[in-house]
Amino acid sequence: MRRICIFCETWESGGIEAFLCNVLRHMDLSVLEVDLVAARLGESVFTQPLKDRGVRFYELSGKANETFRNHKTFRALLAQRHYDVLHLNVFQGLSLAYARLAREAGVPVRIAHSHNTDLRQSLTRWLKLELHQWARGRYGADCTHLWACSEGAARFMFAEKDLQEKGWQFIPNGIETEKFRFDPAVRLEVREKLGLSDEFAIGNVGRLCQQKNQSFLLEVLQEVVRQRPNSRLLLVGEGEELPQLQEKAAALGVADKVIFYGTTPHVERLYQAMDMFAFPSLFEGLGIVAVEAQCAGLPVFCSPYVPAEALATGRAQQLELDTKTWAQALSEAGPQDREQAAGEVQAAGFDITDTARLVAEGWAGHG
Repeated sequence: MRRICIFCETWESGGIEAFLCNVLRHMDLSVLEVDLVAARLGESVFTQPLKDRGVRFYELSGKANETFRNHKTFRALLAQRHYDVLHLNVFQGLSLAYARLAREAGVPVRIAHSHNTDLRQSLTRWLKLELHQWARGRYGADCTHLWACSEGAARFMFAEKDLQEKGWQFIPNGIETEKFRFDPAVRLEVREKLGLSDEFAIGNVGRLCQQKNQSFLLEVLQEVVRQRPNSRLLLVGEGEELPQLQEKAAALGVADKVIFYGTTPHVERLYQAMDMFAFPSLFEGLGIVAVEAQCAGLPVFCSPYVPAEALATGRAQQLELDTKTWAQALSEAGPQDREQAAGEVQAAGFDITDTARLVAEGWAGHG
């Protein structure tokens, strides 16, 4: 039995968690012992499905910023579990320190997997970026393999010397293409439940936070409604900006046009109900929800900060973050042939079975 340690700073219901859940559900775990280790374990729609498959969960200190306690607990776990593989899923350089701890403990395969291209805005962002730059230079050598979901994510996470020495591997954030395939019967059912009859449904899936930029979408919606009064905005996700977004929707006079749906383990059904997908993120490692939306046959509009790798088909395009530009594009978006979309995404290399195979090969030390 090969023993695998998958590490995340936090475990919630975000994109990294969705990716890991999908990969593990499409791997043969009968020959693996998989531990999922996080500094903090939050509530997640992905926890129980993985527990049902035998994945064990370990929490370090319960806080992402308790570095000393987290490292001490991780050392103890390494001594207890004797892992064959460490798979770090990281969005900033300080997390690469866990690769050094693993090297010191004798873990032979130490994979750093980058899922991000920037840090979110804050008063201390400049300091965090300095620490990020320092850490990636200090700990990159402790990784045996460098993975990333896009070229931008690789160049953000790994120092140039490590990229030149080790190279990096593109790991597509694969999805279950058949699950997202357009289904007109599901569309009718979900739209009825949401109270959408002839409404034009604009969708967005992601954590309600500054990075995902749903605040901008509310401004766009205000413009769109002037041109298409039957428009609605479906926001799928939870996050710290929910109260501010609700207040802003009311202030803009579009509160009755916004559906704050929350999280769901069946987001594929909600894509069916949408007429188009808006993704104005300020930065993304990849932006897997954009791929999911394309798989469901939706026209997808992204910010320029969504990596080109996410534009898997001709159904997606990038737009500068200008309210009027987005409002015009969304207002003019017409119906598309949604039947062929899943095949297009599959052909682009984003099927989860292919991704799971790449990850399994990497865990075996061949990636």
